[in-house]
Amino acid sequence: MPAAVAVAASLSTPAPGASAGMRGRRRVNFAVASLRRAASGGGSSWRSERRLMSELERTVTAGAAERVIRSYVASKSERAALAALSRLLMDSDPFAIPVRVPDFLVISCDFASRIWVDFSLQFYEAVTQARWFKWSSIHAAAVAALLESNGSAEESRSLISDSISRLESSTSEGEVALFYCDLMAAFSSRGMRDRAMDFYSQLRATPLSGAKTYTAMIKSLCLMGLAGEAEAALMEMVSHGHHPEAFQFGLVAKCYGKAGSMVEMERVISSMSDAGIRLGTGAANIVLSCYTSCRDHSRMLAWLRKMRKLRIAPTTKAYNFVLNSCPTVSSMAQELGPLLPLSTAELVKKLRSASPWPAEAELVQELLTSCSVLDKAMDWSESEVKLNLHGFSTIAAYVLILQWVDAMKARRAFPLEVSVVCGIGKHSDVRGEPKVRELAQEVLSRMGSPLRLSMRNKGRLVAKRDRVKQWLATDWSSLVDEKSTDQSPNGDNQQTFLLTLMRKLGQVLSPFLQFSKGKA
Repeated sequence: MPAAVAVAASLSTPAPGASAGMRGRRRVNFAVASLRRAASGGGSSWRSERRLMSELERTVTAGAAERVIRSYVASKSERAALAALSRLLMDSDPFAIPVRVPDFLVISCDFASRIWVDFSLQFYEAVTQARWFKWSSIHAAAVAALLESNGSAEESRSLISDSISRLESSTSEGEVALFYCDLMAAFSSRGMRDRAMDFYSQLRATPLSGAKTYTAMIKSLCLMGLAGEAEAALMEMVSHGHHPEAFQFGLVAKCYGKAGSMVEMERVISSMSDAGIRLGTGAANIVLSCYTSCRDHSRMLAWLRKMRKLRIAPTTKAYNFVLNSCPTVSSMAQELGPLLPLSTAELVKKLRSASPWPAEAELVQELLTSCSVLDKAMDWSESEVKLNLHGFSTIAAYVLILQWVDAMKARRAFPLEVSVVCGIGKHSDVRGEPKVRELAQEVLSRMGSPLRLSMRNKGRLVAKRDRVKQWLATDWSSLVDEKSTDQSPNGDNQQTFLLTLMRKLGQVLSPFLQFSKGKA
C-alpha cells in the first residue's frame, strides 16, 4: 500500500523549518480544535466534503483520485481542509460520509473499506504538503489507528515508533505522554480496546508532568469508560500539587453516570466543593450534564431548583441537554403528530397526563420558569425583533418557539419586522435538509403564523408587524383541539381540509407575491 508508506513518513516529520518549540502542541491548537469539532459532529464544510466524495466516487484510477484530492486541498482554506481531514480520520464507520460505488463495479465491503482508507491517507498526504501544514500528534494517532484497524499493523507501529522517537529528540517528555493519550483515544474509538490499554501501560511507564498531561489522560480514560482509573488519575493530579477544575471532575462524574454508578457520580460531584471549586455557571452546567447522561429527571429537577435559589441562570447548553434528555418531548418534536402541543401550557399539561416519567413535566415547567435562555436568543431593536435558533437542537428549538410565542403575546408594541433565524443546517450534526428550519416552519405554520421564508435569506422566517399582531390576537390552540376531536366524515372535516389547503397554498404563493410587490 504505497500511500500508507508515504503518509507514515510524512506524519512523523514536523513542518520544515519549524523550531523545536514550535513543533510542540502549542502550535497545533487549531488542528486539534478542528479535529475535536469534526468528531463531535460540528463544522460547516460538510457540503463541500459531500461534493468531494461525489467527485471521488466517479474516479476510476488512483491517479484521478489523487488529482481530485490535491485540487480540493489546494483550493480550500486551512480551516476547511483540516475540517475535512478531521472528519475522514475520526469516522469509525468507513461509510459515515456516504460514498456510492459505481454500478459497474461489484466489490466487497472489505474492498470498499480499503478504498475509503486510501482516500483518507491520500488526503492526509496532500495536507502534509500544504504550505500551512503543522505536525499534530492527534492527527498522527488518528492515522495510526486507521492503518491498524484496516490491516496495516506494521505500518501503524512504524509510524508510532518514528513519531515517539522524533518527539523524544525534539520536545519535552510531556509531549510523548500527550501522544500516548491521543493514541488511547484514537484506538479505543475504533474498538481496539486492548491496543488502547497497551498505550495506557506505556503512558504509566512515562514520567508525567503538568496539568495538561493529566487532563488528557483523564479524558482518554473517560472515553474508554474507565471511570475508576480516571478518578485515580484525578486524585494523583491533586497529590502532585495541580488544581483540577470543574471540567475534570465533570468528566469523571459523567463517566460514572453513563455506567449507571449513581453513588460514585454523586460522590465525585460532592468532592468538587471539597477541592475549593465555586459553584458557578460552568460547574452547575457540568453537574446538570452528569444527571442528563443517565436521564435522572428527579435529580435534574432538584438541581435546577437549587440553581434558581443560587440565582444561577440556565444557559443554552443546559437548555439543550435537559430537553434532549426528556423522551416524551423528544418524541413530540421528532414526530410532529397531529396532537402536537402549540403552547407551553398545553405542553406541560400533556406531559403530566401522557409522560411515563413522573418528573418530566415538572422538569420542563421548571426550565420554562427562567427566561434567561429566551432573553439571550431574542434580539429586540427599534426596527426588528429576532429569535435566533442557532445553537439549539430541534427539541430545544421546539420548546423555545413555544416560549417565544408566549412572550410575544405579552407584548403590546412591536418593531416593524419580526423574524425567526433558523439557519440552513451548516452547523447541524445531521446532514441533509436543515432540521431546525423544517421544525420551525411546521410548528409556526400550525399556529397560523404569518412568518414566511425570506427570499433573501433561506435560513430566516420573516413577517411584518401588523400581520404578527393580528396573528397573536387569535387563538389557534382551540382550532387544533376541534380538529383533533372531531371524527365526523362530513362537512366539518371537509371545511377543515379546505382551510388547511388554502393556508398551505398561501404559504407557497406568499414569497412570489412579496417578490412581485418589491419589483413593482
